[in-house]
Amino acid sequence: MEKVSVICGASLDNFIDPIIEGLASDYTVRKFVVRSEQDIFNAIDYGDIIFFEWANEVAIIGTNYKKIEGKKVIIRLHSYEIFTDSPKQINWDVVDRLIFVAPHIKEILNELSPGVIDKVETTIVYNGLDIDKIKSLNPGLGYNIAIVALINYKKNPPMALQIMRELVDIDKRYILHWAGTFQDPRYQIYFDYMIKEMKLENNIKFYGYIEEMDEFWKGKNYLLSTSIHEGHPYNIMEGMIRDIKPIIHGFRGAKELYPTDLLFNTTKEAVDIITENCYNIRGYRDWAIKNNWTLKSQLAQIKQIIEEL
Repeated sequence: MEKVSVICGASLDNFIDPIIEGLASDYTVRKFVVRSEQDIFNAIDYGDIIFFEWANEVAIIGTNYKKIEGKKVIIRLHSYEIFTDSPKQINWDVVDRLIFVAPHIKEILNELSPGVIDKVETTIVYNGLDIDKIKSLNPGLGYNIAIVALINYKKNPPMALQIMRELVDIDKRYILHWAGTFQDPRYQIYFDYMIKEMKLENNIKFYGYIEEMDEFWKGKNYLLSTSIHEGHPYNIMEGMIRDIKPIIHGFRGAKELYPTDLLFNTTKEAVDIITENCYNIRGYRDWAIKNNWTLKSQLAQIKQIIEEL
């Protein structure tokens, strides 16, 4: 069996384990969570096929390592990397395939770093979930809104407060359940203050980091995303697979991913989508499956890429 080295930096292996497990039937796969240049070199020396998870500084060091030449090299670019100098520093001459998780990420990279990936073959492979392990919760209309996201500027948390204030003005039963930790103490201070000012103490609950999410999803009617930018986010997909209705701020690329009737540009539009008497049970899960946002589809595409190299 050919040996596959899956290489990622510390704390950046969140999404790769299901892929490793899926490849293990056809390849000898080893995950390397690297913390030094030597770790990266050792990982490359081990494998016949090199899979860099994230197009970041690890991929820069790895692709500029002399002994990588002649090996089959794949890089998967998620999102944040396009806003860094990493794409300009990666040695694309040794890269056989660049995987994007959504078309708009490729478009933005080409705008921000024109010409950088012109000679690299690229493929869109959407993120996927194991739908056999995730069942529909059949939630329907209700008052429980979930946000599953770290609390940082990209997730646009002030907009969530504005939406909640407007909802509570309509019906005090609306509650926002937020799974995620504060990444900036400024937001902790802001939320502590503004929740009191906006009189939302009884309508917003924080859960912090949750290891096992299945229990959290139970009883939720809506998944709210107020992000200003995303690639192909798992939180929305995880809600949709459970048939929880997503309410999605229209970041660039969202129109190509989701039904337009679930997208909003203003807080009023978000409130209108939540309060409308419309809930397409089974429709949200079916949308994700129809668009191949499944682990089975993701693995099939990655295996095909490897076979083509």
